Amino acid sequence: MTKSSDLASTPTFDLWTEPWITLERPDSSVERLGLEQTLLRAHEFRNIYEPSPLVVVGIHRLLVAMLQSALNPHKNAELKKLWAAGQFPAKAIRGFGKQYAERFDLFSEDAPFLQSADLPLQPAKGDKTKTVAYLATELPSGTAVTHYHHGSEDTQVFCPTCAASGLVIIPAFATSGGAGIKPSINGVPPIYVLPGGKSLFESLAASLVTPEYQPRVASKKSDNAWWVRRPIVKKSHEVREVGYLHSLTFPARRVRLHPEQLGMACSRCGQVSEWGVRTMIFEMGESRSKEAAFWLDPFAAYRIQEAKPPTPIRPVEGRAMWREYAGLFLQMPKDADSKKRTLRPSVLDQIANLELDSDTPTYPFRCVGLRTDMKAKIFEWIDAGFDVPPALLRDAGAGLRVNAAIQFATECGRIIAGVFRTHFGGKAQKAERHKRLKDQMGDGYWAALAVPFRDFILALAAQPAERQETESYHWADTVTRQALEAFKRAADAVGDDAASLRQRVEGERSCAIKLNGYKKKQYPPREEELND
Repeated sequence: MTKSSDLASTPTFDLWTEPWITLERPDSSVERLGLEQTLLRAHEFRNIYEPSPLVVVGIHRLLVAMLQSALNPHKNAELKKLWAAGQFPAKAIRGFGKQYAERFDLFSEDAPFLQSADLPLQPAKGDKTKTVAYLATELPSGTAVTHYHHGSEDTQVFCPTCAASGLVIIPAFATSGGAGIKPSINGVPPIYVLPGGKSLFESLAASLVTPEYQPRVASKKSDNAWWVRRPIVKKSHEVREVGYLHSLTFPARRVRLHPEQLGMACSRCGQVSEWGVRTMIFEMGESRSKEAAFWLDPFAAYRIQEAKPPTPIRPVEGRAMWREYAGLFLQMPKDADSKKRTLRPSVLDQIANLELDSDTPTYPFRCVGLRTDMKAKIFEWIDAGFDVPPALLRDAGAGLRVNAAIQFATECGRIIAGVFRTHFGGKAQKAERHKRLKDQMGDGYWAALAVPFRDFILALAAQPAERQETESYHWADTVTRQALEAFKRAADAVGDDAASLRQRVEGERSCAIKLNGYKKKQYPPREEELND
């Protein structure tokens, strides 16, 4: 585990060699490795295994940044050659380690990993220390403890592995935290789209992007990746130029861990380690200048608005992530309606152009987001997997068609909610119960559409463009049927007295009329249906 010539005074935890990343093998067994072995043996493992999807994103982006630095791909041909090799070149990985391994020591005195070396290794008199709980989003800290967690944050002790995991979350997920505490380079965290594959190697290889797909505004003059820059993070410092690797390791917080020789179990993972961390300096670090052009992360999708900066697609309360399918994965024509225009992650554009799908019916993607109040409050993380057919990735019109299908389902959801409100609005004591039924109806409706939507996507990809309209009609039939069934289930729960029975009959009739009327308006009967 930790190595030191004098453990009492010189703690060390070298992330390059120490086993701290848990990886899952194809047989579902796991093994923990350091950064070097993770990259060298990525082809042996299925994926990164971590209870927190935020940590998975953080580690994934760190590994991608290291590979970008070590391999520096500039053309699609280089990526295709790498893909064909089936593993990362050992010479390049070891060369990177020879040059930069010393920058990955968690407790280094003069160059601590993702921390500021001008802060002392142990708290100094007058330092405003914070508990290590601030590194774990799932552990309420500060005033949030009172509201969300019955316990004391002061009891938290992190092992080196969990401390490192918390640090790698910061570049992607640091959020606003009160006066002067700004989010990281992507602002309020977006939904991050991570390419998957048959192995961790394929996932990481598909995540490497050539300059063509990197942010247009990324600095070409310098790129201060963590292992290149001075290990100093100035407090509340605005940076005007940011390179792509700098963005993946962006130090949005000025941190210094305070290791102690405790020999205690980690309060996050239960692992007993000689060195533990209870306190740290944790304050505002770098932020991007307000005057800088908008930053488009290659792993995030955006809504494009006229005369306004793009808006990242983020988790929304009560909205299943598959409802963002078109925006997250598919192309949208540049001349699309401004209300519907989205820009998918540029890494997907590159994957589509590489055409690495000779034996791949679908590309797997993992989407991870953090739902907040757009400020300091954090409510939940969102984690979902999707399979995207290569044909749809390359189809310039797929975005509009799938978006129209989702909008159709959205409007049908509004219809059943409106009819329910009209017929079962209720008064006084019934009002709250009826509202709960209406909410449950909506939840059940969207849950019932999840599998049919996946079937719709696969069927759409299997059809030539001229026959895709047929699948849209089938989708409309499914949606209206599920909407009416959801309404009936909710209406059945209202009651069985005479008044309720009358409301149910009238409500179901009204609901059917409105749903069928909307379907005919959006999907007019075709000639063969009229003949029938």
